[in-house]
Amino acid sequence: PDDTLSYIAGQIDSNIRELEGALMRVQAYAKLNGQPVSTSLAAEALQSLNGAPQAKELSIAMIQEKVAKFFHVTVAELKGKKRVKTIVIPRQIAMYLARELTEASLPKIGQEFGGKDHTTVIHAHEKISEALKSDDELKKDIDKLRAELRS
Repeated sequence: PDDTLSYIAGQIDSNIRELEGALMRVQAYAKLNGQPVSTSLAAEALQSLNGAPQAKELSIAMIQEKVAKFFHVTVAELKGKKRVKTIVIPRQIAMYLARELTEASLPKIGQEFGGKDHTTVIHAHEKISEALKSDDELKKDIDKLRAELRS
């Protein structure tokens, strides 16, 4: 029914693949339980997606705030277009952490960083991942940030 479709669409805000997955999940749940698809059945089927009690949900904004504070820059600078090293490195670290610690899609992460392209997020993640292999100072900084974000 249309109202059920609207409900499902309202529960998924990230991308079309997740929406499609949620729809298939509801259909499978209905089939398994031998019930017709309804809004209440959809709510039951999708409960584990967003209703399961989890540790404090980590958002990209929270990561941006911690990284900005840690590196003495502003969140606006992280989201901005300036390409000076003192801002680029923290921006890349924040993108790396957003990719590692959240379920957000690449386009979503890019959007949260001032509308950057998903390829920018991929580049930042690869650059930091590579640097972590040889830069002990960076590794310490990221470990400190991870610990702060968990608390």
